[in-house]
Amino acid sequence: MREKPNPFVSISDLMAGVTAVIMLLLVVMVVRMSVMSAQAEMKRKQGVAHAIEEIRESMGDDIQNVVVTDSVITLSDAAFERGSACLNESIENALTQKIAPILSKKLQEYPNISVQIEGHTDNLPVKSISTDIKAKCALFDDNYSLSAGRAREARKAILAAVKDDKAVSRRIAVVGFGPDRLKDDRHPGAATNRRVEIRLIARNGE
Repeated sequence: MREKPNPFVSISDLMAGVTAVIMLLLVVMVVRMSVMSAQAEMKRKQGVAHAIEEIRESMGDDIQNVVVTDSVITLSDAAFERGSACLNESIENALTQKIAPILSKKLQEYPNISVQIEGHTDNLPVKSISTDIKAKCALFDDNYSLSAGRAREARKAILAAVKDDKAVSRRIAVVGFGPDRLKDDRHPGAATNRRVEIRLIARNGE
């Protein structure tokens, strides 16, 4: 006598097949999301790289006291008036005429790029307290307020070229670290610690 097929075996085989298809689709989806994420990350980094390369080319070798590296534009202590938050005229012009137009264009082109302008000092106490904002461009009585004042002056010079573009200006932030992030730990009073860093950051987002 011929045995009847077991319906439960057929259902089991069907379910196994469906499960395999679902697992395959999930794997494909995960791989696709990983690829898209990697592509987005590459685009963000490319935006920073393109901006830095254009800035480096526009600056040339004739601008002293400005160093352009992979994602940071560093203004040395000599870019500012001694004991002051005021920028030297040549550096202010470089920020306004050369750096700002490129930053503005790249911030519009790459919505995930932002700029953080960081002020840094050595660990020596401020010798001369500033109570005259016109003469020293900022009010300061310690390294934190001095570093923030210098960073703010760099931002002001950049925004002078950006003008009323709020979509760009709101992505340019200022912070004063004072002596908290020394560049030369072995020589905390060295001039290399006194600097402003214009840092381009590729953030996750839209």
